[in-house]
Amino acid sequence: MNPYLVLNVSYEADDQTIRRAYLNGIKQATPDKDPKRFQELTQAYESIKDETSRLNFFLFDVTPPADSPFDVARQYGRIREKGLKPLPFDEMKAFLRGCAEK
Repeated sequence: MNPYLVLNVSYEADDQTIRRAYLNGIKQATPDKDPKRFQELTQAYESIKDETSRLNFFLFDVTPPADSPFDVARQYGRIREKGLKPLPFDEMKAFLRGCAEK
């Protein structure tokens, strides 16, 4: 799940824009009317609600960003803009194992 696509915001969106998109989405998809969509919106918002969350999403999220090649290229470009590089799989595994041991 790509939270940017779920909330229908750009990768450059700020905290306020993301929050506004989330609130507009949950107005239409209340837990009574559409619980699956409500849960999807809430998970997406929690993934990117602030700068730290967005950084963690770009560094550690392993889900495919979208079906469109344009979205894949845009996400890769966004990571390179910030000077960040995704961790290789083996390094990420070792990092997560180290976190679990603490």
